[in-house]
Amino acid sequence: MRIKTLYGGALVLFGVFVFPSLGFSVSSEPQSKKAKQMSPLVEKPAALAEGKGKEAVKAFGSRIVGTYIVAREPDAGTSRILTIFADGNLSSIQSIQFNGGAAGGGFSNQQGVWKRVGPREIRATVLDLSYDFQTGDFLGMTAASYDLQFDKTFQAVTGTVAGNIFSPGIDPLNPGDAEPIDEFSDTFEAQRVIVDTSASEEGG
Repeated sequence: MRIKTLYGGALVLFGVFVFPSLGFSVSSEPQSKKAKQMSPLVEKPAALAEGKGKEAVKAFGSRIVGTYIVAREPDAGTSRILTIFADGNLSSIQSIQFNGGAAGGGFSNQQGVWKRVGPREIRATVLDLSYDFQTGDFLGMTAASYDLQFDKTFQAVTGTVAGNIFSPGIDPLNPGDAEPIDEFSDTFEAQRVIVDTSASEEGG
């Protein structure tokens, strides 16, 4: 019997080529490398979930974006114009900021950010600058928290706001043991501002 070994592991047995079975081959590829190659498949569901979460936030922002008005008699409370942006920002203008608000001084427009905390609810943190009416001196900064609950049509809002005013040099977001120089709170109902197209439709 004549057996001859050829290049590539083939054997010649009685004039017939015999190749080693591929079923018994062992890969020299490290297991860690295989795991790394498989990891994108494992991470894909998480990435999809994150993508869906961002889309849900974006869709919710498009539902609440707009300007809302609180119109009240002075004796009934503060009137305000509240603007909510889809990207997570929020601003507010109030009737009392030009004629003596908390701490007996004036204050700037409120600027801040919001976050969704419920199916139709957001919470916002806003800041403003306080100043003395007579001298124009800077009196400090205010940090306030809004809780806004939208109705099912997203046309009306029930809101509460509470805040503290701190002296100059105090970080209103991290005041530590510093005592506020004044505090305030309010509850209100606001309506979405819409464009009245009835006049143009009648004219057309």
